[in-house]
Amino acid sequence: MDTMAFSFKHASCRFCVAAALAVSISACSSPFSPKQTDGANISGGATELSLMFFGDKPEDWDLVVDAFVHQTDSSLHVRLRTEWDSVEDYAKKLMLKLAAGEEMDAVFDASWMSLEKNAAQGYYRNLDSYFGNDAYPGLKAAFPEAFLDANRINGHIYAIPLTQSYHDIEILYIRKDLREEFGMSPIASYDDLRRYFQLVQEKKPEMIPLALKGDRGFFRMFDRSGKMLHYRAAPDAIAGTGIDFALALSEDGKQVLGATTYGDPASYYESLPAPMNNPDDLYASLDSYVKWNAYVQRDVLNERNAAVLFESGKSAAYEGTLSGWNAVRQDLKQSIPGAELEGFAYKTCQREMQAGCIGTDYRAWNNLAIPVTSKHTELVMRFVDWIFQSQEHHDLFELGIEGVHWKSEPDRLFKRLPASSRYVFPAFLLTWNPTLSRIDADSDPEALKLLQYASKASSYYQLPLAGFAFNPLPVKSEIARIQPVATQMLQVFKSGLDPAWRATAAQTNQRLREMGLDRIREELIRQAQSYLDDGGV
Repeated sequence: MDTMAFSFKHASCRFCVAAALAVSISACSSPFSPKQTDGANISGGATELSLMFFGDKPEDWDLVVDAFVHQTDSSLHVRLRTEWDSVEDYAKKLMLKLAAGEEMDAVFDASWMSLEKNAAQGYYRNLDSYFGNDAYPGLKAAFPEAFLDANRINGHIYAIPLTQSYHDIEILYIRKDLREEFGMSPIASYDDLRRYFQLVQEKKPEMIPLALKGDRGFFRMFDRSGKMLHYRAAPDAIAGTGIDFALALSEDGKQVLGATTYGDPASYYESLPAPMNNPDDLYASLDSYVKWNAYVQRDVLNERNAAVLFESGKSAAYEGTLSGWNAVRQDLKQSIPGAELEGFAYKTCQREMQAGCIGTDYRAWNNLAIPVTSKHTELVMRFVDWIFQSQEHHDLFELGIEGVHWKSEPDRLFKRLPASSRYVFPAFLLTWNPTLSRIDADSDPEALKLLQYASKASSYYQLPLAGFAFNPLPVKSEIARIQPVATQMLQVFKSGLDPAWRATAAQTNQRLREMGLDRIREELIRQAQSYLDDGGV
């Protein structure tokens, strides 16, 4: 099996070669209170490390932690105390704890959450000295220099980048058994998909054809088919600006020609090269969202967990990512006897598994950071180093106890055992890694092919400004003003709920410009140009 290789050479500033992944797990919990807390009794001078996670605590988490303690009690001599929250509560709680200066040893953060902002505000430790260091052999082996260069913020490592592939392919999960019941061939196009939804409405009127998550919407459905060679735009926009900007570059990639966003006046586009000069081309997907909203649940904006609707048989499809395929299939089959799962990748070149199809900036969108309030930075890094020192150590936390929860298969595959359902760990929180994370041997053949395709470096191309990370501090006040307004607008747009979205965007844009939108635009352009002038790519 082909695996990812870090054979990229970086430019004088930095060159990105890590992965971009944004996976979201939701669980119900009361606001600002941990869903569950676990820990071990401290005895004999052992040090307790406090970790903040989100998602559901695995049923057998304590068994795995006990196995870890047994293996390391004479070396690391640590205990783990973890809090588990829903993703919505987690983000709020993390910000409150950081702002209050509460002591924490390790926390999850990400570009899609608050990583760059928190690093810029000085909340996280600089971890440069722990990587490429012979005293931390696990970190040195699992995080090559090019991988780290992909994830620097202001030239430094402020969080441990966690990823298993360069990109988690977006998938529409579909009920294969229903598709066959309708007499349809496998879905190979959006026209086929529309027909499937129409048949659901006709033959299964009690079902929602397509369940979407309220803060995600259609996400990458109807995404542009062309490559972003001389521009960056949604859904691959630069993070941290409060609203997505499309950045236009010169053909040689040396100059930033402009930055536009939703509802900008026509004059902002006129001087830019195609496709940046045509907002209808940039945002054409929003028209498709409006048309396809007819297949979506009515209360879509309030939906926190579309997977539950699908897995319980209340919807015939839902939007997710490739990495969740096996878990979705398992939950679906347990809930609905005879149900079968299949997936539809949004882009034709991904469905055909073409080389150079997937654009990425190679940044890991999942990270483990150490707050400056931690008194145990070195011990946290030794704990993480232990995880990445060997396949055996890594597998313990990612998959559970070998022989109980899983067993090894050749070519870095693994097979789940009956007890695996008691240890479903959200590995993007702590263990995902391109060289150590395994692929489920029991994956659906279709999913396995896509997973192996996603593991090949040749499947990707580098987006412009790949190593650039925006520093929000110079315009933090402006971002704080515009972000709530922009977020509310875009949630409506992304679910196709506003047929007059062009007029709404124009009106909102005028309001945002009064709040400082152009100041953010200018700062983004300035920082991006400075990055290019310093040799960035």
